[in-house]
Amino acid sequence: MRRALRVTLTVVPVGLVTGWLSVGVLGRLAMMLLARLNPAATGVTSDDGFEMGTFTLAGTANLMFAAGTFLGLLSAVLYLLLRPLMTGPGWFRLLSVSLGAGVVVASQVVHPDGVDFTLLRPLWLAVGLFVLIPTLHVAVVSAVSERLLSDDPRRWRELPGWLGWPARGALAVLFVLALIDLVRDVAVLG
Repeated sequence: MRRALRVTLTVVPVGLVTGWLSVGVLGRLAMMLLARLNPAATGVTSDDGFEMGTFTLAGTANLMFAAGTFLGLLSAVLYLLLRPLMTGPGWFRLLSVSLGAGVVVASQVVHPDGVDFTLLRPLWLAVGLFVLIPTLHVAVVSAVSERLLSDDPRRWRELPGWLGWPARGALAVLFVLALIDLVRDVAVLG
């Protein structure tokens, strides 16, 4: 019980701070870049309710703390749940969990029926940024959390094969379905 509390109290703050930075800073920078490249979209309300091309302190704080807190807590909880399923060398664990998260999040964010990805060009940059931000977010949560927990001799307590491999298979199917959905939406938008 003490170990689980220590792991949780390590991962959750890392997720929160990383969420604030990735959504609040990187997300805002991505939006600013896309707004500069698409001046005709200025004033249009985005799918998330923000006015494109307008940057206010209140809007940035809302993005940083509301969305960043949500993403940070969600990623911390999911990381805690997925951690026992991660297998293989460190680079593979980091790559699979972060790229998986990036593709799944992007498949939910990128859609052809909103204004964000129909107005913003180049499309490859808009989509790429919204795959990159959650990928980097989860990579930092994973790398920093594992570094802070590196003194734990039982840090990689994997689930038994009879339980772990079916769960990993389900996650692989989720990744493939999310990737297919993302590619299909980008094809419709392109």
